[in-house]
Amino acid sequence: MTARIDPIAGAWGGLAGAIGLMAGAGRDWPARLLITAVAFGLGGFLAGVRATGRRLAHAVASWVAAYAIHAAFILLATAIDILGGPDAPALLAGGASAWAIAAGWALLWSLAGAMLVNRWLAPAGRRRN
Repeated sequence: MTARIDPIAGAWGGLAGAIGLMAGAGRDWPARLLITAVAFGLGGFLAGVRATGRRLAHAVASWVAAYAIHAAFILLATAIDILGGPDAPALLAGGASAWAIAAGWALLWSLAGAMLVNRWLAPAGRRRN
Protein backbone atom coordinates (compact mmCIF):
# COMPACT_ATOMS: atom_id res chain seq x y z
CA MET A 1 0.00 0.00 0.00
CA THR A 2 1.40 3.37 -1.00
CA ALA A 3 1.06 6.23 1.47
CA ARG A 4 -0.27 9.44 0.01
CA ILE A 5 1.38 12.81 0.41
CA ASP A 6 -0.13 14.64 3.38
CA PRO A 7 -0.73 18.23 2.22
CA ILE A 8 -0.53 19.52 5.79
CA ALA A 9 2.96 18.04 6.22
CA GLY A 10 4.05 19.68 2.97
CA ALA A 11 2.50 22.99 3.99
CA TRP A 12 4.20 23.07 7.40
CA GLY A 13 7.58 22.35 5.89
CA GLY A 14 6.88 24.74 3.02
CA LEU A 15 6.02 27.56 5.38
CA ALA A 16 9.36 27.20 7.16
CA GLY A 17 11.20 27.13 3.84
CA ALA A 18 9.28 30.14 2.47
CA ILE A 19 10.17 32.19 5.53
CA GLY A 20 13.81 31.32 4.89
CA LEU A 21 13.48 32.35 1.25
CA MET A 22 11.97 35.68 2.23
CA ALA A 23 14.60 36.29 4.91
CA GLY A 24 17.55 35.34 2.72
CA ALA A 25 16.61 36.75 -0.69
CA GLY A 26 18.21 40.17 -0.24
CA ARG A 27 21.31 38.98 1.58
CA ASP A 28 24.84 38.25 0.43
CA TRP A 29 25.59 34.76 -0.86
CA PRO A 30 27.01 33.11 2.33
CA ALA A 31 24.19 34.43 4.50
CA ARG A 32 21.62 33.40 1.92
CA LEU A 33 22.96 29.85 1.81
CA LEU A 34 23.10 29.63 5.61
CA ILE A 35 19.53 30.89 6.01
CA THR A 36 18.39 28.50 3.28
CA ALA A 37 20.11 25.53 4.94
CA VAL A 38 18.51 26.24 8.31
CA ALA A 39 15.04 27.02 6.96
CA PHE A 40 14.83 24.08 4.55
CA GLY A 41 16.46 21.66 6.99
CA LEU A 42 13.78 22.66 9.49
CA GLY A 43 11.11 22.46 6.78
CA GLY A 44 12.12 18.94 5.76
CA PHE A 45 12.24 17.98 9.43
CA LEU A 46 8.74 19.38 10.08
CA ALA A 47 7.32 17.68 7.00
CA GLY A 48 8.93 14.39 8.01
CA VAL A 49 7.66 14.55 11.59
CA ARG A 50 4.11 15.26 10.40
CA ALA A 51 4.17 12.52 7.74
CA THR A 52 3.34 8.94 8.60
CA GLY A 53 5.43 7.56 5.72
CA ARG A 54 7.35 8.53 2.60
CA ARG A 55 9.22 11.23 4.48
CA LEU A 56 11.56 12.06 1.59
CA ALA A 57 8.59 12.59 -0.71
CA HIS A 58 7.06 14.88 1.91
CA ALA A 59 10.33 16.82 2.07
CA VAL A 60 10.17 17.35 -1.69
CA ALA A 61 6.54 18.45 -1.32
CA SER A 62 7.57 20.95 1.35
CA TRP A 63 10.34 22.25 -0.93
CA VAL A 64 7.81 22.77 -3.74
CA ALA A 65 5.35 24.39 -1.31
CA ALA A 66 8.05 26.79 -0.07
CA TYR A 67 8.76 28.05 -3.56
CA ALA A 68 5.01 28.29 -4.33
CA ILE A 69 4.39 30.31 -1.15
CA HIS A 70 7.37 32.51 -1.96
CA ALA A 71 6.14 33.09 -5.53
CA ALA A 72 2.68 34.02 -4.20
CA PHE A 73 4.32 36.50 -1.82
CA ILE A 74 6.26 38.06 -4.70
CA LEU A 75 3.11 38.24 -6.82
CA LEU A 76 1.32 40.06 -4.02
CA ALA A 77 4.32 42.36 -3.48
CA THR A 78 4.38 43.10 -7.23
CA ALA A 79 0.69 44.09 -7.13
CA ILE A 80 1.42 46.39 -4.19
CA ASP A 81 4.42 47.80 -6.09
CA ILE A 82 2.21 48.55 -9.10
CA LEU A 83 -0.23 50.38 -6.85
CA GLY A 84 2.57 52.67 -5.63
CA GLY A 85 3.96 50.71 -2.70
CA PRO A 86 7.54 49.68 -2.05
CA ASP A 87 9.53 47.79 -4.68
CA ALA A 88 8.79 44.08 -4.96
CA PRO A 89 11.65 41.60 -4.57
CA ALA A 90 12.91 39.76 -7.63
CA LEU A 91 11.39 36.36 -8.33
CA LEU A 92 14.81 34.92 -9.18
CA ALA A 93 16.96 36.60 -6.53
CA GLY A 94 20.53 37.00 -7.76
CA GLY A 95 19.73 35.81 -11.28
CA ALA A 96 18.68 32.48 -12.74
CA SER A 97 21.92 30.59 -12.11
CA ALA A 98 22.25 31.74 -8.48
CA TRP A 99 18.58 30.94 -7.94
CA ALA A 100 19.03 27.43 -9.39
CA ILE A 101 22.06 26.76 -7.17
CA ALA A 102 20.18 28.01 -4.11
CA ALA A 103 17.13 25.89 -5.05
CA GLY A 104 19.28 22.77 -5.34
CA TRP A 105 20.95 23.59 -2.02
CA ALA A 106 17.50 24.04 -0.46
CA LEU A 107 16.33 20.68 -1.78
CA LEU A 108 19.38 18.93 -0.33
CA TRP A 109 18.76 20.44 3.10
CA SER A 110 15.05 19.64 2.95
CA LEU A 111 15.92 16.01 2.22
CA ALA A 112 18.53 16.03 5.00
CA GLY A 113 15.90 17.19 7.50
CA ALA A 114 13.55 14.41 6.41
CA MET A 115 16.33 11.81 6.57
CA LEU A 116 17.11 12.90 10.13
CA VAL A 117 13.47 12.36 11.09
CA ASN A 118 13.38 9.06 9.22
CA ARG A 119 16.36 7.88 11.23
CA TRP A 120 15.00 9.29 14.47
CA LEU A 121 11.51 7.80 14.10
CA ALA A 122 12.56 4.44 12.64
CA PRO A 123 11.44 1.41 14.65
CA ALA A 124 14.14 0.05 16.93
CA GLY A 125 14.63 -3.09 14.81
CA ARG A 126 15.45 -0.99 11.70
CA ARG A 127 18.13 1.14 13.35
CA ARG A 128 21.81 0.36 13.07
CA ASN A 129 23.93 1.54 15.94
